[in-house]
Amino acid sequence: SETGEPTGEHVSRKELFEKKLWCRTTNVFVLNSAGEILCHQRSKNKERMPGWWMTHVGGHVGVGETYESNAQKELQEEAGVYVEADQLISWRTTKLEKARLWVREFVVVIDQPAEAFTPQVGEVEQFAWYSPEEILRLSKEEGNWAAGTHDFLTEYHCLRAVIAVAQAHG
Repeated sequence: SETGEPTGEHVSRKELFEKKLWCRTTNVFVLNSAGEILCHQRSKNKERMPGWWMTHVGGHVGVGETYESNAQKELQEEAGVYVEADQLISWRTTKLEKARLWVREFVVVIDQPAEAFTPQVGEVEQFAWYSPEEILRLSKEEGNWAAGTHDFLTEYHCLRAVIAVAQAHG
């Protein structure tokens, strides 16, 4: 619903988009200890934004899922990485009026090379680690980037602060 509460109505993804219904989604930002962000190029066969680069993985929260279980599932499906629920740090929920989305955003720290992530066939072409400066440069030069949800540079510093607080408090 517009308030973010489940309505109990179950519709297909196609119907969701056609009727412009409200839905819940997740974004998971993966950072490494160097402060780089794991980015991925969407499949060139995707119905929306094919071939675009993204700074997060995620998806629509399905029937019977919570934001947290969906974030875990999407990270495993799209990148081949399993994380425990307590490794995911929930840092905000955003209402996006134009897209009719409630987005719960998470951050997790994973230190492994980009090649160690497994792209989901039909969803992800490839992964790469980029610094915030590289992401901003590439998004201006190439234009096929969806960096963050709002203002990427502000979000990046918030993500780093969230990680620091979480690490300080165990």
